[in-house]
Amino acid sequence: MNPAPSAPEDSAAPTPATPLEFLVVGMGHSGGAIAERLACNGIPGASVVAADTDAASLRSLGSVAVRSFGALAARGGGCGNDLSLGAAAAKEDVARWKELFAGVRLVCLVTGVGGGVGGGAGPVLARIAREAGALVLGVAVLPFDYEGTLRRSNAAAGLQALRSAADAVICVPNQGVATMLDDKTPLLEMFAAANDMVAQSVASIWRLLHRPALNPVSFADLERLLRGRHAASVFAAVEVRGPGRAREALERLQRHPFLQAGQMLVEADAALLAVAGGNDLRFDEVQSLQDQFQRLCEHAQLITGAAVDPELEGRLVVTVIATRGGSTPHSTHVEAPAAAGTEAAKPAEPDRLQFEMPSDAVEAPGNRVGPLFVPPAPSLNDGQKRELAQRQIKNPLKRKKAIQTLFKFDVVSVSRFAQTEPVKRNGENLDEPTFARRGIALN
Repeated sequence: MNPAPSAPEDSAAPTPATPLEFLVVGMGHSGGAIAERLACNGIPGASVVAADTDAASLRSLGSVAVRSFGALAARGGGCGNDLSLGAAAAKEDVARWKELFAGVRLVCLVTGVGGGVGGGAGPVLARIAREAGALVLGVAVLPFDYEGTLRRSNAAAGLQALRSAADAVICVPNQGVATMLDDKTPLLEMFAAANDMVAQSVASIWRLLHRPALNPVSFADLERLLRGRHAASVFAAVEVRGPGRAREALERLQRHPFLQAGQMLVEADAALLAVAGGNDLRFDEVQSLQDQFQRLCEHAQLITGAAVDPELEGRLVVTVIATRGGSTPHSTHVEAPAAAGTEAAKPAEPDRLQFEMPSDAVEAPGNRVGPLFVPPAPSLNDGQKRELAQRQIKNPLKRKKAIQTLFKFDVVSVSRFAQTEPVKRNGENLDEPTFARRGIALN
């Protein structure tokens, strides 16, 4: 038996001794290429790692920290579009993954979900990272249409598994990138453009959290938007110049292929809008974008941020993250423990009760469909309480006596089973109903 191909030694990676706020893990071949671009461009305060089972693929990456895994399952090679093999490879190194994710607040898993490593190992890593306490954002790159039915079916299954494991997943369709370029673009340039767009998206999310801003978008905002939704999210950013740039930015977002020509905004449950510009950024531009965007996302919980960056003089950059579907996120607020020797504070009594209307309720003129307000019972003083108790003792609730109702059943012929020998046990004919054999009256 030939020995497994030797994998490259892991490059320096974050350890629990140096906790990170942001960790990007590029999974598989496409994820590794995107991770290398991020490492070359640099993300201050963040760490980037490329992870793969394919030793040769890792050796081709020269500017990023690498981490090999699945030496037994994949034997130093790829996973051959086998999702189960990719998952098995990731499960071999659970302890090492836990060490990698220790102390990290935000983990961004970037992967193409059409292959075995991304679609199979990606969900395993997402689950381990969430168990370690990180907010997990998946960036799933969907294959081009020409890549065939196997990779498209893998992408569908891998995307579903990643959504169930990560807090949220941003889908980046390569075919959508193709619509933004000329049809005669060389294939290498097409893939490079797609990788650049994903790398810019990931870097933009990090800049949102760390760029000084008048109305900053904090990690808590991102967590509130994504934590626990297991939803499908999209990311889009546009940059415009000149007069009427706010209107042009909105129009370009509505046509953006990643936003499904604006449909994703209409159906969004939660959305984040970040506006950035130079010292010439005007209040009316921010206000107009916020108003128009809220009209587009009328059903969404909207978070808006605005930043002034002197390097963006003359330019307006608008970034959008929209989330659709998934469960409603749970509150991340944690109550402080009660001091020793004291009782824990009781939650405040609600001042009203709400009951949801049936789903088939119809709104009519003058009839508001929605939560119904039920006023609380009036408070009683001690004398009123005693009087009420006395009335209840003197006039107890009277219950009607139960009445046994007898049903008259017609005798039904046993037809073709009339000549069949009955089933008897201990002298009882088991072919007769139990209530008839035992004289039980039915009501």
